[in-house]
Amino acid sequence: MNNNTHIGIIGAGIIGVSSALWLQKKGFKVTLIDGNQPGSITSSGNACTIADYGCVPVNDPGLVKRLPQLLFGKNSPLSFNPWYAFTHLPWMLSFLRNCQPARVQTTINALGTILKDTNSGLDPLIDLTGTRDLFVTNGCMYVYKNQLGFDAARAGNLARADQGAEFSELGRNDIHDLEPNLSPIFEKGLLFGNARQVLNPQSLVNRFFRYFIDSGGTYKNDHAKEIIDNQTGLQILLHNGEKLAFDKALVSCGAFSKQIGGCEASTLPLDTERGYHIQYADHQHLVNRPVAWAEAGFYATPMNEGLRFAGTVEIAGLSDKKNSQNLLYLSRMSRKMLNLPEQPDSDWLGYRPTLPDSLPVIGQSTSSENIYFSFGHQHIGLTLAGISGKLISELIAGEPLSSNIEPFRPDRFKGATDRKK
Repeated sequence: MNNNTHIGIIGAGIIGVSSALWLQKKGFKVTLIDGNQPGSITSSGNACTIADYGCVPVNDPGLVKRLPQLLFGKNSPLSFNPWYAFTHLPWMLSFLRNCQPARVQTTINALGTILKDTNSGLDPLIDLTGTRDLFVTNGCMYVYKNQLGFDAARAGNLARADQGAEFSELGRNDIHDLEPNLSPIFEKGLLFGNARQVLNPQSLVNRFFRYFIDSGGTYKNDHAKEIIDNQTGLQILLHNGEKLAFDKALVSCGAFSKQIGGCEASTLPLDTERGYHIQYADHQHLVNRPVAWAEAGFYATPMNEGLRFAGTVEIAGLSDKKNSQNLLYLSRMSRKMLNLPEQPDSDWLGYRPTLPDSLPVIGQSTSSENIYFSFGHQHIGLTLAGISGKLISELIAGEPLSSNIEPFRPDRFKGATDRKK
């Protein structure tokens, strides 16, 4: 029986907490382990969108051509720490190699397939936890300054349509009618009319977590250091030296998963796309839905607490300080988009976990039948949290899988790892 099996989950962000709820639904005994408060690191600061249209990766075929302008242009959503990029050159080169059209199409197909199951993974958790009040369906808009930018994105948007995303094209007047407060600088747009958003991602994790605890789940507020799996059983070693015994373990701590010893998570080519947001309190009335300025690389999202501008990509380390230039970029560009105060009320830095092919790792460890992985969801962790948790619960329970996880298997990089050796 599942209730005799104890699962230790490392990481209490939206992926870990969603996995905990799905496992708990199937009767497993579950403990969440995290040295931070649930959802307080990367899960709290995202753009709040359930982006089931988000099958096109950042490293698309046009990235290499745009790279000089992105790296050195003044108004660029991409930045990098040169020393970090130099010392992580193999990952950078692998990320760029995955810009090849055939590889991008493989990524789009894999993401498109799992994104179709977004709602089947998320909605049962919303109903279970009574959190439907945190979701609204007002659609999501992409805007482009001119026809040139719109045409440059056409291939990616056609790929979204091929994967089942539904959207309508917008002209200047349509954009104004839907979002009258936007500056009149946008010539073209798209409307994903059925898209929904979360009004506060931290509140969502908090309420998922509270339901988990109230339903008998346990929580250990310490950082995991290593998984020890031998003839005497499986243990998770904490930073304080304590060892906790489990039957199985799930590593789901995002960009920090690579720091977990005792399993191949530490050998996988996981790195970080750092993202930023700024927030203006009490300005959420300025837009009616999330609006993404496509060329500028960020969303403007209305939330319960205010208006959040979230996005950008920075290639830098987990321990590097905030880059003030990224925050200034968001502040400057947000004021071009809407009539806003000179300074935002708050800002934030988070860590998107990304593998070179922009696909997550979802599956069983190749080194132990008792260890499972779910991390590397790059820009769509909130969107894929529910279905990822459902798939992990099915995998551990030995049930038929709701979606194909073959593209996400942990050993897909094994050949590259072996060649390096």
